[in-house]
Amino acid sequence: MVAEYGYTVNITEKSDVYSYGVVLLEILSGRSAIEPQIGDGQHIVEWVKKKMGSFEPAVTILDLKLQSLPDQMVQEMLQTLGIAMFCVNSSPTERPTMKEVVTLLMEVKSPTEEFGKTSQPLINQSTQS
Repeated sequence: MVAEYGYTVNITEKSDVYSYGVVLLEILSGRSAIEPQIGDGQHIVEWVKKKMGSFEPAVTILDLKLQSLPDQMVQEMLQTLGIAMFCVNSSPTERPTMKEVVTLLMEVKSPTEEFGKTSQPLINQSTQS
């Protein structure tokens, strides 16, 4: 359950962006949105904000499996973490649109020759509205 839904009955694009940011944080950290072991059931957004405000490196937020990836990929995960935090901004008006999120995520793409990916984008640019 996303914390923001508990505060409002209006589901908007900005609340959907918030939810997407929470999902990204779950994927990147390997944690659930609310876990008892994150200090009294602290929500993942608050946990990440607290970690980012500490003197610990941001990489400690990432799941241990992601931390062991090649440096370039870890940097991409940290960029994705920044996008996730942009999505969960406490001010809905400061959050990006989903179209902006897609654009930001596409900019995180790895060099194709390094990881054997195709050079084709995941989403065909000409079909976006």
